[in-house]
Amino acid sequence: MLVDRDLVARLEQVETVTSARLVAALVACCATGPVPDALPLGRGLLVVTGPRRYVNRAVGVTLDELGAADVAHLAQSYRARGLPAAVQLSSWAPAVTIAVLADAGFAPVWCRSVLATDPRVTGRTGRTGPDDRVQAIPVTSAALAQDAADVMAADAVEAGEDRSTSDEFMAADRATEGTTQLLAMLAGRPVGCGSLTVVGTVGRRTGWLGAAATVPQARRQGVQTALVRHRLALAAGAGCDLVGVTASVGSTSARVLQRCGFSLVQEQWVVQQG
Repeated sequence: MLVDRDLVARLEQVETVTSARLVAALVACCATGPVPDALPLGRGLLVVTGPRRYVNRAVGVTLDELGAADVAHLAQSYRARGLPAAVQLSSWAPAVTIAVLADAGFAPVWCRSVLATDPRVTGRTGRTGPDDRVQAIPVTSAALAQDAADVMAADAVEAGEDRSTSDEFMAADRATEGTTQLLAMLAGRPVGCGSLTVVGTVGRRTGWLGAAATVPQARRQGVQTALVRHRLALAAGAGCDLVGVTASVGSTSARVLQRCGFSLVQEQWVVQQG
C-alpha cells in the first residue's frame, strides 16, 4: 500500500467522522455524568467525553498547522471540563505544530499504530477464521448485546478499567451511525467482539474497525483473526476500498492485523499538557 499525504488525510478524516458519530451516540445513550461534546479544530475535532470515558483528545489535526491561539483554545476547552489537554499527532505533523505544543508544555504519553488495507483484496474470501471454528454474528438483539458487553467488560476490567464505562461505550458503539457490531462464538460460547463503521459515499467508502476484545480464556485461538476477516468481507460488500484501524505498537493485535493483510500507515502519539 502506498503511504502518502492523501492516504493519511483520508484516514484522519475518517477517524474524525467516526469520533463525531460516537460522541453523538454517547449523548443519546448517557443517562448520567457530563454531556459529551465534539468541538471543531482545524480539520479535526476536540473530542470531550468526560472523565473515565473514551475519548478525550483532539483528533484529525495531524496535517494542520496549529498556532498558539489554537493550542490556547484547546487547553482552555479541556481545562474547563476538568480534563488534561491532549492532542493526537503523527510524524506527518508540521514542525510549527510540534513546536507550539512543546512551548505550551505538551509531551508524549502514549503511542499506537495506524494500519490500513484494501478489503476488496484482503476481504474477498469472506473466511471467518483459520479453520472456521469461530463464528462471527451481528449483534441484533438485547441478549447478544449483553453478551458483547460482557466480553468487552472482561477485557476492560482485566486492564483496570471501570465496568460501567465499558458498558456505556459498547452501547454507544452499537448505536453509532453506520456501525455493525459483531460477536464471536467459539464452541457455542461468546468469546470476542468487534465493530465496523462505514463512512463516506458510493465510490469512496472507508471502513473503520473498533470495539475489539477477547475474553482472557479464549485468547490465542484465532478469535480476533476471525473477527477481522469477517469485518473485511463486510466492508468489501459495503463498497469500501479502504479499511483503517489502530493497535498498540508491537502488540498481538497489530500482528494479527498484519497477518490479515494490513500495512502500517503511521504511528500516532498522544501528547498531553503537563
